[in-house]
Amino acid sequence: MSSGEQNLITRLRLLPAVLGIGAAILVSGCSAGQITQTDTQVPAINGSMGTVKQIAVRDAQLAFPTAKRFYGRGDNAAVIVTIANSGQATDKLTGVSSPQFGSGQIIGDATIPGFHAIAASATAVSPLATTTATSAPATSTSSTGTSTSGSTSTSTSTSASSTSTSATSTSAADLPVGTIRIQLVGLNVDKIQPGQTVQVTFTFANAGDLTLTLPIAADKSARVDN
Repeated sequence: MSSGEQNLITRLRLLPAVLGIGAAILVSGCSAGQITQTDTQVPAINGSMGTVKQIAVRDAQLAFPTAKRFYGRGDNAAVIVTIANSGQATDKLTGVSSPQFGSGQIIGDATIPGFHAIAASATAVSPLATTTATSAPATSTSSTGTSTSGSTSTSTSTSASSTSTSATSTSAADLPVGTIRIQLVGLNVDKIQPGQTVQVTFTFANAGDLTLTLPIAADKSARVDN
C-alpha cells in the first residue's frame, strides 16, 4: 500500500471524530448565546400581563361566557386578574374600563398594600353602593411603554344588565381579604367570542393607567364525548 493510500485511510478514520467535535462546539455555542430554548419561552398562562411603576398585572382575562359561549350586546363580563404591588407604598385599583363596554365595576376593597397582591375571580357581581363605575378611557401613557388610554371618571353604579359568565353572585361583604370582583358592564358591540380580545384599562391611584389586550379564558367545563 502506497503512502498516499495510507494517508487517505487515516483521514477517513478521523472524519467521524472531527464531525463529533464540530457538533459539540456548535451545541455549546448555542447554549452560551442568546438563541436558546429558554430564551424564547413564554409564560404558561392564557391571560395578559403588564407593569406600571410598582404595580404588576398578571394573567388578566375575561371569564369564559358559559351561558351562551359568547358575549352578546348588553352582556356583562367578569375580569379574572391578579395584581401585585412590589413597592413599599400602598396603592389602589380605582377604575377599570373598556371601549367595548359601557362601564366597569369594582366590588370589594381594591387597596394593595406594599409587597401584597389582590385577585379577582370569575364570580359574577351584584351592583352595590360600594361599586365603582368607570367610563371609557381618554388619553394617558404608562411608565413601561405600554400604550394606554386616558383618565377615567368615577361614579356610583345603580344598575347592571345580566351577565353571562356565572350564575353565582356575591357582595362586598362576602369577599375574603385580598379578593375583589371586577365586572365590565354593558357590551356595546354585537358579539365577542373566544378567540377575540378586549382592550381594558386598569387605573391605579398612584401608579396611573395600564392598558392591556385581554383574551377570553378557556372553557373549563367538562367535555362531552360523542
